[in-house]
Amino acid sequence: MSRIVDKPYFTYSAYNALTSGIQVKCPKCHGAGVVTADEDNAYFRCLSCGHQETRDRTIYRYDVHNQCKNCGRYYRVDIEDTAKQHFSVLYVACPYCGKTMSGEVHKTAEAFSYIGEIRDGREPYFGLELWFLTSFQGKPVWALNREHLAYLIGYLSADLREKPPGRAKMTQADHLPTFMKTAKNRERIVKLLRQMQEE
Repeated sequence: MSRIVDKPYFTYSAYNALTSGIQVKCPKCHGAGVVTADEDNAYFRCLSCGHQETRDRTIYRYDVHNQCKNCGRYYRVDIEDTAKQHFSVLYVACPYCGKTMSGEVHKTAEAFSYIGEIRDGREPYFGLELWFLTSFQGKPVWALNREHLAYLIGYLSADLREKPPGRAKMTQADHLPTFMKTAKNRERIVKLLRQMQEE
């Protein structure tokens, strides 16, 4: 039986939730934990066993650049293999003449990670499973934290949904998949969300 995979739904609260905390399952004890982030790092802290992790949010480029001792041209070879990125010196081939020589591995901050999507019910920095995660007809239904869960219940339970004035303004609900907003499914999905809220 093939599993139906729906496109991951994203809400603007994913960024807000990083400040207040995305609730996840601890990889060590499976208890409740929280992922937060600041400008430099993402942090995980388990509320049950105290396990903690930190991850750098900067994206780095690794390369060897030098002047070829054979043809005299300057070259740069990017090091894509993550295992090799941790070496201080590597042998690389000059892209112009093919001569192999050793060179220092340079690490350069290239960009800042603005990861925002939740995929397969996991938060984007450590890949930890969300605490509020269930499924409806084979499709994942999740919330980032209690605040987000309450928002979803409130939105899907409301009889009248009004958009804020102005074309450009999008609500979190604009990013919800159609199956969650369909009238015939709403009641059952709200029931699932309420069950998670009571856990």
